[in-house]
Amino acid sequence: MKLLVVDNDRSMVEMLTAWLKMLGYQVYPAFTGEQAKTRWLEHQPDIVILESTLPDVDALAMCRDMRNQHDALVLAMAMDRDALHEVYCLEGGADDYLRKPFFPDQLLAHIHAMTRRTRSTVKLPPSSSIQVGSLCVDPMRNTVCVHGKTVRLTPTEGKLMSLLASNANGVCTTGQIVSYVWGFSNEGDTVLIKTHIYHLRQKIEPDPATPRYLLTVPGIGYTLVRCFDEKSEEPFEEIGPSLRIVGQ
Repeated sequence: MKLLVVDNDRSMVEMLTAWLKMLGYQVYPAFTGEQAKTRWLEHQPDIVILESTLPDVDALAMCRDMRNQHDALVLAMAMDRDALHEVYCLEGGADDYLRKPFFPDQLLAHIHAMTRRTRSTVKLPPSSSIQVGSLCVDPMRNTVCVHGKTVRLTPTEGKLMSLLASNANGVCTTGQIVSYVWGFSNEGDTVLIKTHIYHLRQKIEPDPATPRYLLTVPGIGYTLVRCFDEKSEEPFEEIGPSLRIVGQ
């Protein structure tokens, strides 16, 4: 596995590079945003371990741009103890977040979590658009077309929306969502899901306070139902016994 480690703290990068190489990883160091761009393209890493507050570049914007050329998992790290910065990084495209200072074994655990194969049996999103009633989800562009309007999603929102759309009218459990979208194995970690569900509803629901597309199934998870636009001749589909737990 190839790792790109990016931080302006040269001593830390050199230490991590040497340690990760001893564990068998191919590791490429970078100390600036420009170095990171060059090595990202040259080596095409599987994971980018990135200081989120690089002084010479907007690190998350750089990641979004570079992913259009070579996609990679991004582990953002920062000294910031403010939970809002973690939210900012995860909303901005990072797949995981690690606060400094950290022990090497903590970093290794995050690397393992990000690359662990999902154990759920959810249907994975295709590369083409997914039509769900009056919604059209585009996994490649991270967009949803609703009521004739194209809405842009963050990378994490796009991944979550694509998963739900691929399993429309089936209930994705919180454990399945966390495992697929973030690579974690903790089914109890639902705060991240609730935050992103809230933002998705703000973007796609006519009335976010009374959702009709993206529904909560109490105690289990979430479902995206095949409803139709109120202007359409097609009726709304009722929610009932036809709902199933994905993987069962």
